[in-house]
Amino acid sequence: MRDDLLNSLVLIVKATIALSALLAAILFSAPGAWSQQPNATNNQQPRRPRAQRRPERKKIKLIDSLKGTVETGFRFREVDGDRPGKFEENREVPKSVFVRSFHINFDTIDSPFFVDLKALEIGEQDQRFSAEVERVGKSRTEILWDQIPKYYSTGRTFHTAAADGLLVVNPDIRARLQNAPNSSAVPSLIGPQFPAVVQQEVQSQATINLRTRADQFLVRQWYRPNQNWEFYFRAQHLRRSGTRPRTTGTFANENTGPNGDVVWEALGVELPEPIQYRTTNITLGVQYSRPKWRVGVDYNLSLFRNSIPSLTWENPFRTTDALAVSPAFNNGRNRFARAQVALPPDNDFHSIGVHGSVDLPKETQLRGAVTWGRGTQDEPFLRYTLNSAMVAPNLLPGQPQLFILAPPQPSLNGEVNTLNQDYVLASKPWKNMRFLLQYRSNDKDNQTPVIVFPGLQAFGDSGVRTPIDFYNLLIENFPSSYLRQNSTATWEWEPRKNLSLELEYEWEIWHRTFREAARTNEHSAHGKLDYTLKPGYELKAEYLYAIRKPRFYLTQPLVFDPTVSGGSWVTRPTTIFIEGLREEFNQLRRFDENERIRNNGEVSLEVTKWENMSFSATYRYTRDDYDKNFYGLHYDVQSTVDAEFSYFPRESTFIYANYSRELNQQGYRDLGHRTSGVTRNVTSCCAQFPIANTYDRSSRINFDMFQIGFNTSTEGERTVLTGSYGFGFAKDRTHTANPFPILSVSLRTAGAYNYPDVINRQQEVNLSLTHQLRPGIDLGFGYRFEPYRLDDFYTNNLVPYSPMQRAATVAVSQTPRYLFLDARFTSYHANVATVFVRYSF
Repeated sequence: MRDDLLNSLVLIVKATIALSALLAAILFSAPGAWSQQPNATNNQQPRRPRAQRRPERKKIKLIDSLKGTVETGFRFREVDGDRPGKFEENREVPKSVFVRSFHINFDTIDSPFFVDLKALEIGEQDQRFSAEVERVGKSRTEILWDQIPKYYSTGRTFHTAAADGLLVVNPDIRARLQNAPNSSAVPSLIGPQFPAVVQQEVQSQATINLRTRADQFLVRQWYRPNQNWEFYFRAQHLRRSGTRPRTTGTFANENTGPNGDVVWEALGVELPEPIQYRTTNITLGVQYSRPKWRVGVDYNLSLFRNSIPSLTWENPFRTTDALAVSPAFNNGRNRFARAQVALPPDNDFHSIGVHGSVDLPKETQLRGAVTWGRGTQDEPFLRYTLNSAMVAPNLLPGQPQLFILAPPQPSLNGEVNTLNQDYVLASKPWKNMRFLLQYRSNDKDNQTPVIVFPGLQAFGDSGVRTPIDFYNLLIENFPSSYLRQNSTATWEWEPRKNLSLELEYEWEIWHRTFREAARTNEHSAHGKLDYTLKPGYELKAEYLYAIRKPRFYLTQPLVFDPTVSGGSWVTRPTTIFIEGLREEFNQLRRFDENERIRNNGEVSLEVTKWENMSFSATYRYTRDDYDKNFYGLHYDVQSTVDAEFSYFPRESTFIYANYSRELNQQGYRDLGHRTSGVTRNVTSCCAQFPIANTYDRSSRINFDMFQIGFNTSTEGERTVLTGSYGFGFAKDRTHTANPFPILSVSLRTAGAYNYPDVINRQQEVNLSLTHQLRPGIDLGFGYRFEPYRLDDFYTNNLVPYSPMQRAATVAVSQTPRYLFLDARFTSYHANVATVFVRYSF
């Protein structure tokens, strides 16, 4: 503790010296600058109005014009819970000496200069430093450096990092697990011994902290040499580093259940993925203005770099390569010894834009902006597979030997060009009326070449798939493009001082390539009302109605056969699928292309009749309805209620309360399909979609939040007491039902049952007492109590390796499950007490 206190004091002294030196350099770098006048006109005004500076030269005492605050103290913390990671998910609350804030400000009416230096949470994972220097009307410089942590939890893993992007496992552990009873012979009948061996091995592994952090450095510069020219510059560097969970693996459907029903297996591991991302964004701009017109040019550059382009990991369960069981390759997947996955690739994006406006008679203005951009990505392709068994004679005739085969080309050679346009004609020909016409277009032209691949490794590197397995469709990428156009007409009218109306019509058109709906049209009407009922009572209301329709929705030619499984959409041996279209169920509709009707409304009331009390309430409702004759999303509803209340019983006391309730509802229809009569690399997938296996699922998520607080002080704010209590409660309910009797051979595939409710509850109590010992020195005490409860059926009993699989209508089965890192959140209670000293000058 003594060392922590000494380090904090040294840090404060160093920061004070550095900031003071910077301040002095800024203030005295321009002799005679104090007497200069700011410009009267400025399209990009300073962040707050300033009083007129005195024209005469006046000597300024630097020390007298400086104002600052330093706050430091000690924090006591106690957190109970087996996995309390959520307490510090996006923050750090260390149990140590802290420097909460450091602030220096120079701002006087006798000088055209303004300086503001801030530092928050110094030395912690969520620290933030900023500096702002401004010469009013002439220039402004802003510098920011901050950190945002993301903490997942602690976990256990077999993997250790041998190098960047390479995770290895102790070979002795791999050998023991590969030779464990029933580990690979018949995966769906593993028995109780293998999971026990895995869990025992997991417990002997060291824990790992899964944590990432985003660092941001930002510089903004604005300069105006005269009233016509304006220059601006922005540079941002983002760096994200650390380790996070990443799930990888496959599934297998072993045909060993009753009546041939499948038993699902989830095979794979959750990896501690290392990340090292860097993003650099630069903006340069200039604007030239005249009394009646103005024009500007912007250039933007964005560079993304990933120091770890791929992740390679060893399979904890195997030391030797093998394939799944031929010829179907569905049984015994995930038998590779080493695998890899590509991580986000390096990419560049450049754009240049021109914007301008001209003032016309009758208070009319024409504005426009055109931006052209180009994005490129040329990361080298990885090998198809690292599974050395994926060669002849292990494969079927005609299947390519992916282990020794090179990709069709070295890299993607991806290129995307964008063209964004925005034109506005705004006019106010009469005092109480305004018109606006606007046209916007977003054009994404994907110039990436189409690449045809001879084959594809199956899930879990278990085998090879060829076009025969995809209804004889080529295995290729889909470089999709689109053109989005919006035309808007707006009319605003203020017939009386207490009444204003607004009506708006919008037409949106989408043109897409490599999508089911090549064109969609959406028409919407939007109205707003702002009405002051009487002084102190203001009512606002708005409503939007929109309908979107695709001109046609292209699907693959599945046919309905009433004699198959009581009625099914099936494929035939003679069915010819459409190239360039995904091989999806023809009754399924994508929600972003399907026909949709939207209703969106909002109403609010604000009461400010009394000087010491105010009240406001708002209700919002949005509902999207989709065609219920098809499968997919049927409806999506969001509604929110907000209410706020504030009361000043006396000048030095303030009481507030607010309540909000959010409700999200979704409903969709799907079915459990079956695949029969398939021979890998011989016949195309013979998918059956029996209508009897239909199920409807609906979810309802509500989130309630209530907060109440107060702030009171003695005369002269010698003593200040604040307190607040917040309560948040969320419940997630999922209901699933089968509208028809499902097939007896699909009890696991299509059987529906209701999930238990998921409950998430968090409370927070905050108390703070500050007393002024003497002018400029305050002593404070703070306390925070934060209980959190999570009841989630999915994670409550989650263990690093669980052999059990449950279905609604059948008994529990023994099947291998994912090897989780076990990094998750659970319930916790946290108590945090602080003692701090604040020095102001």
